[in-house]
Parts: sequence; structure tokens; C-alpha cells
Amino acid sequence: MRLFLFILLCLFHKNYFAQKSDFKHINFSKADNIAKSYKSKDLQNLNKITFALTQNLDTDVEKFRAIYIWVTSNIENDYNLYLKNDRKRKRYKKDSIKQKKWNSKFQKTLFKKLRKKKKTICTGYAYLLKEMSAIVGIKSILVNGSGRTSTTDIEDLNYANHTWNLVLLHKKWYLCDATWAAGIPHPEKGFFQFNYSDAYFLATPSLFFFNHFPINSNHTLLGKNSKSFEEFIKMPILYRGAHEILSAHEYPKKMHHKIKIDSIFTFQYLVKKDIVPENIKFIRSKGTTEKTIVPEVLLKNKLLTLHHKFKEKGFFDIHLYIENMLISTYTFEVFE
Repeated sequence: MRLFLFILLCLFHKNYFAQKSDFKHINFSKADNIAKSYKSKDLQNLNKITFALTQNLDTDVEKFRAIYIWVTSNIENDYNLYLKNDRKRKRYKKDSIKQKKWNSKFQKTLFKKLRKKKKTICTGYAYLLKEMSAIVGIKSILVNGSGRTSTTDIEDLNYANHTWNLVLLHKKWYLCDATWAAGIPHPEKGFFQFNYSDAYFLATPSLFFFNHFPINSNHTLLGKNSKSFEEFIKMPILYRGAHEILSAHEYPKKMHHKIKIDSIFTFQYLVKKDIVPENIKFIRSKGTTEKTIVPEVLLKNKLLTLHHKFKEKGFFDIHLYIENMLISTYTFEVFE
């Protein structure tokens, strides 16, 4: 057992550059088509579903892709169930006995709903990926930690609120989040909108970390570049679009900034492709008012540098858009 843990630890430290671009030579269209065409009313026979998805695929990465696409295309995110669990966990966080009792009760409800109605929360998504992968001999593990979005209350991030996966493909570990890839919950309207994003499939570890802080630091796949929880909660918010456009977020390192009026602030990113400057903009919001800002743009060797001069005092949210995709959010307090 100790030897296994040692080998696992070495693999995590050795392979922290693992990302989807490792498989750019693979055409995933066959796996995607199989996943999108296969239908199942429930999850009563997981072996049957998994073999139907993977039996005509040759490589492990294609098999995992088919499983991942099927899960994100067929399993609904039950956000109301998540909110109920979240409230209970907060209520019992100082009472370990009641918390343990609730967790046991909730787990039964969670898996019953997943199996019969194909509805779940992050734990169910991650569990399903792990179990289906295991059926075809692919190792995957559940990662527990803190997931951070634009609506997350930082004060509540003192406990794990999210679960995702690590998957071992061709002797390297990769990061995946099927929950966030599947779509968008609308709890106030009582429905889930399937809206697949490839952003969290074999994601770039350095970008993935902006929104995912694992309890076990080895699970960042960042090795010595991993950061503390205190650094994590101060980082900018990144969105799905960041994974589509960026290969790295260079600067700023923090979300909140306090600067003097008429100061010029620099933003810097590594992009995956050349970007037309006219397709880059900031949306500056203050209360209910918004203003489009065109920054000064410099793009050289995939290094994108943006400059903006803050000419008004106040507290602003700055949202970066590239090719009409929301990339990141920052806040600025501008003073005289």
C-alpha cells in the first residue's frame, strides 16, 4: 500500500503539464458521435451502457472521451439538491455526529436519484465517471475540494463544496470536471439547461486551478507551482471562455486591486491562437451601469498584453471578453 501511494505521488509530481493538447493527434468525432447517439432511460445496467459506448473504440483516451461526453449529455445537474445539502452541511459543520448522520442519509438519496432519474450533483457526476472508467480498465479518482465561481461567497470556502476527477491516461494524470461541463442550472425556474463546454475535459492544470482548490495539494497537478488556499481565494475569476482562448493567465495574479486615478493597468495572457484586436473588449460595471472599454492591445508570439487607463474614481468590476466569450473578472477601487 505504501509503495502504491509513493508511485502515485511521483506520478502526480512528474506529470503536472498533462492537458488535452497531449492528444491533438486524436480525432474525437467518432467517440463523440457514439456518445451522443446512445440513449438509456436509467442507469440500472452501467456495464451495458459503458460497453456500448466503448466497444468500438481503440484507445483509452477515446473510451474515456465517449464516457465523459455521454455523462455530460445525459445527466442533469440537480442544483436544488445541491443547495439542500449545502444548507445542511453548514448547519451541522460544528456537530460531527449530526453531520455524519446527514451525509449517510443524503448519500442514499443522491445515488437513488442518479440511478433512476439521471439527476445528481457534483459527487454523482464524479462517481459515475470513476465507475464507468473502471469498467473498461481506466483508473480515475474522485477529488474533493473547493469550487469557486463569480457567485461564490469567499467566507463559505472553508470547507469542501465540490468534487471532480483525475483520470490516468497513458501513464499521465489529467483533470476533468463533468459537472461544470454539462450545462447551466436554473434553480429559480426549476430546470437544467444542457450546454456542453469542452473547457473542463483534460483541462490545463494552471487554468483549472483558478476555480478548483483540492484538499490534497498533489491533485492540482501543479507540483511545486501549487499555491496555498489563501492565494487561491485572491485569484481572478476565470470562466469557460478562458479555457477555449487562453493557454495561460499571466497577469494580474489577484482579483482585487486598488489604484490611483489616471493609472495605467496591464493585463497579460498567453493565447492559443492569433486574436483580432477588434474582438477584445472590457465591460466595466458599476452598480447597474455598464460601459464598453476598448483597451490598448499588443499581441506578439501569442503573448497578449492589454493596457487600460482608469480615468474615473469609484469601485468597478472589469470583465474581459474575447471573441464574445467571457474570459475573466477583476475588481478595481480607483481613488484620487
